[in-house]
Amino acid sequence: MKLIQRFFSAPLFKGIPIQIKRQQVFRALRLLFLFSLVAAGAWFLWQRQIRVFSRVGYLNGTLLNIYARIPGTLVLYPLQPGQLLSKGQEIGRIENERNPQLETDRQNLETRLAVAQRQRQVLLQKRQSRQKLIAELSYYQREQYRLEVQFAQEALQRVLAELREAQEALTLARLEADRYTRLVRQGAVSRQRADEAIYKARQAEQVVKNKQAELRRYQTNLEAFRRGLQLDSARTFSFPQIRLIDLQIEVVNIEGQIAEAEATIEQLKREIANIKQQLALQKLARIQSPIDGVVWAVIHKSGALGIPISAGDPIAKVLDCSDVWATALVAERENARLRVGQPATVRLLDGSDRRLRGWVRAIRGGPGKVVVGETVAVPPPDLVRNELAVDITLEEIPSKLGAQRFCGVGQSVEVIFDTRS
Repeated sequence: MKLIQRFFSAPLFKGIPIQIKRQQVFRALRLLFLFSLVAAGAWFLWQRQIRVFSRVGYLNGTLLNIYARIPGTLVLYPLQPGQLLSKGQEIGRIENERNPQLETDRQNLETRLAVAQRQRQVLLQKRQSRQKLIAELSYYQREQYRLEVQFAQEALQRVLAELREAQEALTLARLEADRYTRLVRQGAVSRQRADEAIYKARQAEQVVKNKQAELRRYQTNLEAFRRGLQLDSARTFSFPQIRLIDLQIEVVNIEGQIAEAEATIEQLKREIANIKQQLALQKLARIQSPIDGVVWAVIHKSGALGIPISAGDPIAKVLDCSDVWATALVAERENARLRVGQPATVRLLDGSDRRLRGWVRAIRGGPGKVVVGETVAVPPPDLVRNELAVDITLEEIPSKLGAQRFCGVGQSVEVIFDTRS
């Protein structure tokens, strides 16, 4: 009050009544307040003209669910929401000592493998015995061939000796015929005696020709024997030859059966190896973090004794801090003023008034906002008519928004879009 009185007692207001002084001051204050309101309204309208403000905004991130790969007993290591995980870090295990179907399949395969191996062993022994018989019959065949050739050679030698004897007899017969011919000319013997000598010479010559023909036939027959042929009649096989041919055909068939049995054994071994690998995987499954992230939620806490779990059941949720963005709900009438790639400012509403830079990466309208709620940390709120959901990629995440704060996911923000650019 003293201050007001001192203000009105200033030389500027000398000679003016105090009542008039007060009226002038309050009038000036009202004009100043009115001008301030007009200026603030104009500034607000200008800001609304060059910027778009979100109605609701929050930070969001991608969640990865960790599921059980096999049924069994889950033993999860102590995990707390907000705990930092590195990629590949083991956070638990699932043990399943029994798998009846795989065990039955493995036993059936091993039984089939034992049968196939036994069949192969029998075929190998059968082939060995047949090969032994083939060796014996081959020896008999070689002996028979040798004896046949030897017999043909001896027959050839006999015919050759007979030919030589016939040739010698022919020579003597010719000499005797010549001698009797000379004696007939001299009148020492009768003509009949000379004719008989000539006739004997001709017979001896014919014998030589026959022996020569027989020699050529035996030579040809010997060559045929050496080549395994028979000329005097149709080819007839001996018992060793017939049995040898049958055994060779049988060995070929056995070889095919052995090859088939070995292929079956190899296939069964591969199947057994696959079954054993599946059993190893089904007996123990290690649970590892798929990314570098933060534990968002632990769905099943097992304790030291573990809990039963089925394949495909969710175990925990991990937040990917490398993919954090801001989601803003904006009036749909501002759609024409928004575009992908547009710069935006994200203001944290945690009292720090910190502002983060970013740009628009997606604009969705209507039911499109509901789809992303299945894989994000913060599902979209209930639909509001005439609104857009705008996602903003952040240039950086403040260091204070660490794992313990879930990288800021779920925190409310205000998003300001600059439309001047």
